[in-house]
Amino acid sequence: MNRSIAAGIVMCNPDLNRLTNNIDAIINQVDLLILVDNGSKNISEIKELTATYSKDILLVESENNKGIAWALNRILENALNRGINWVITLDHDSVAPANIIKDYCSFLDSTNIKETSIGILCPTIIDNNTGVLEGGYEDARPVKRCITSGAFTSCACWKAIGGFDEKMFIDGVDFDYCDRLWLSDFKVIRVGSIKLSHELGHMTTHRFLFKTVKVQNHGPKRKYYIVRNRFYLARKRHTPFSVLYAFCFTIKFSATIILFEKDKGKKMKAVLRGVRDGLKM
Repeated sequence: MNRSIAAGIVMCNPDLNRLTNNIDAIINQVDLLILVDNGSKNISEIKELTATYSKDILLVESENNKGIAWALNRILENALNRGINWVITLDHDSVAPANIIKDYCSFLDSTNIKETSIGILCPTIIDNNTGVLEGGYEDARPVKRCITSGAFTSCACWKAIGGFDEKMFIDGVDFDYCDRLWLSDFKVIRVGSIKLSHELGHMTTHRFLFKTVKVQNHGPKRKYYIVRNRFYLARKRHTPFSVLYAFCFTIKFSATIILFEKDKGKKMKAVLRGVRDGLKM
């Protein structure tokens, strides 16, 4: 089957060497490369970098950071307008493996699942900090949710469910999108044999009461959005006890900050603001 395929990279003050590696790894695997910049201070250097490539690169700029959901929607919107069928989305620090597009397409050609019913194909994620696998199997299986980095997203399904929720700005954007795909009878499938190295925050692991605790060590601003969006989604879903679950999550989340993280005061203030604002959204 003939498919038009694009890659989309979301940027915000990227390290240029890592961005170069990312572009080099994917540009010759796709028909179009779309870069969306969220108010980077080094935008002039980014433009100089993209000008060195012989293949056309579409650069979408914003003077300020409008969030990951806005950036993802601009990628899919531009891809769809150019007749693209599928888009692989990447963070500026996630370097795609060789043949990732070929492997995704091979799965689509070989599976007995209707292509029009697949919303996203995603890889096994290997965390750069810990080496921990998200997945850990070689076959393909449906999954409830996946992150957007490395995700192979159907443009038709994106349009059908109304895109990413830009109210969320960052954090939970990808999970909300996957939830809405499933609610619309589109599938999210992890192709376990495809692996992508990615940095999941600044994750560290700790032992507490005979259990291993994963701590992502995000800054106060990210803590705010994590909590705020938990409550926003709880109210958006209108499922039984959803707000109660959000409070339970926040208690556990706060305990992790207090026990294992630095800047506890600033982060806890951000958590409380997140609860307040999430309940208002």
